[in-house]
Amino acid sequence: MSMKSLFAVLSLLAVTALAGAAEGKPVKIYLLSGQSNMTGRGALGEFNKPAADQKASLVRFIMEPQNVEKYKFLYKEDERKTRRWTVRDDVFITMGDWPHDGKADHGKHGGFGPGYGGFRNKGFGPELGIGHALGDFHDEPVLLVKVAFGANNLAINFRPPSSGGTLGDKYPLVVKALKEAIEHLPEIIPGYRKETGYEIAGFFWNQGEHDCTPEFSAEYEQNLANLIKDLRQEFKAPGMKAVIAVTGFGGRDPKDAKTGAAPKGYENQLKVIAAQLAVPLRPEFKGTVATVETRDFWRPNKEFGGSTQGIHWNGNGESYWLMGEAMGREMVKLLGAKK
Repeated sequence: MSMKSLFAVLSLLAVTALAGAAEGKPVKIYLLSGQSNMTGRGALGEFNKPAADQKASLVRFIMEPQNVEKYKFLYKEDERKTRRWTVRDDVFITMGDWPHDGKADHGKHGGFGPGYGGFRNKGFGPELGIGHALGDFHDEPVLLVKVAFGANNLAINFRPPSSGGTLGDKYPLVVKALKEAIEHLPEIIPGYRKETGYEIAGFFWNQGEHDCTPEFSAEYEQNLANLIKDLRQEFKAPGMKAVIAVTGFGGRDPKDAKTGAAPKGYENQLKVIAAQLAVPLRPEFKGTVATVETRDFWRPNKEFGGSTQGIHWNGNGESYWLMGEAMGREMVKLLGAKK
């Protein structure tokens, strides 16, 4: 049998296996939204270059001696020792914006791996850590629906219906992306059949930079609580879990937290963080909503390299990976005990 024929047979077997795995097991759907730090600015790095020379990249981080064994699942190595990022066949992702033309380099939908974040889909965001954590937890196929918009606030742009006032322009786009993903499940997930069904299992939120003003930070907690409740009602998913990442760029040192949204930006950033930490404490969210502390994932530019865009975590791949990994693990905690 030729190598080409063998590859075709193996591909068919993989699709058949997935179809069998999906049968009778509803697809677990997770919505990921927010602004640029959900879109992601993390640097991946390149496997064919020395890892130590690639500051602020994910490659440098996972190739550190203490991390090599732990993160081997993130890449595959062939017989020629060529390394490529892992693309999972049990987790899938879509960026919305249908119809898709099927070109892989557009990063619109496909098997889960890097390439669904950053400028021109050449970087990554929290989805990378989230997807691996959920894929390892679930026996069912997992779909991430990622729809994020840079430089947008919750007070105006994402404003949910129950907050009153003018509905945010981005809220309908988030709803539209999730509805279209459900409509196109057979195109996204090999072997999916309508009778298999799906469950909207969770929601991840990474946003807050553009609400670091006195006015917007004051209403942030209520707006975020309303957003979660409105999305649950919109999709008839009262059990949908939610994980929030605090707006932690700059870490815990005010000198590093350069919030340019307003004077005294750091004080307003702390108000947004306090609101994000407060939402899960509301009685109606007990056991179903959690907040992840991210400030300890900050990596200063002078020591770790990267860009000088502090609001984007200096583009540091380690920071974005740790953020996503923590968000994914927190969702698993909400979902229940280990299987």
